[in-house]
Amino acid sequence: MVLLVRPDSDRAASDRITPSHPPRFSHVAVLVLENHEFGSAVGKGSSPYISGLAGRAALATRYYAVSHPSLPNYLALTAGSTFGISRDCHCRVQARSLFDQLSAAGISWRAYFEPGSKRVNPFLHYRGGAGAAGSSRVVGFPRLREDIRAKRLPRFLWVGLNLCHDGHSCSTRTSDHYLSGLVPALLPALGPRGVLFVTWDEGTTRAGAGLTPGGGHVALIAAGGGTRPGARSARPASHYTLLRTIEDAFGLPPLRRAAAASPRPLAPLLRSGA
Repeated sequence: MVLLVRPDSDRAASDRITPSHPPRFSHVAVLVLENHEFGSAVGKGSSPYISGLAGRAALATRYYAVSHPSLPNYLALTAGSTFGISRDCHCRVQARSLFDQLSAAGISWRAYFEPGSKRVNPFLHYRGGAGAAGSSRVVGFPRLREDIRAKRLPRFLWVGLNLCHDGHSCSTRTSDHYLSGLVPALLPALGPRGVLFVTWDEGTTRAGAGLTPGGGHVALIAAGGGTRPGARSARPASHYTLLRTIEDAFGLPPLRRAAAASPRPLAPLLRSGA
């Protein structure tokens, strides 16, 4: 199934974007885990590394997924809409995404995927444009290790884990152990003004940031030199808020429902001078 966004609601992917201000962060990385409510992901004995990271880093305590199941949340995170999709499917949307924006603005980006991560790969669901499957910027996980060693990470990174390491199919302890090796290697490579956002695609309830049902109360951890260690924000926020925050950091215009999501709920977590 291919869903088409009307031309008058979506600018051509080739349009050049001029960022409204210099990027606030040296690098921004997004890592999405799967299917855990806030209370089952943070502060549990089965996740000592993630719980410790949440304690040391900045944390949004009222952050929500927007829908169920997984796919609508990945689309919301990367394009500002669920496009009416309410199931995990082999469907595609023809719509401008964050990756099209970054490309049009000349901001380097790359998405790194482990084998077996197709289910959580938003690039498989965009038709055409920089964010579509087959993009040269969508690469395997060995490239991440190479780029870290060579100190050549792009300005924006999407880190896609397989269904075991992201906590979908394996135990929380297994996922936590894997992250305890990955994240400490990644954080220094993001530089003194970098930020890593770690969140979950959906929870197990229908809790939401607004009056309508959402995808559950999940955690959002912000770590790195561009954040305020130990900071907490209890303002309601969602995946649209995170997309808007990233777009704002790079001086990009907000996409779709991200336009109505102020970045202010996440501002207390981030260094204003980053």
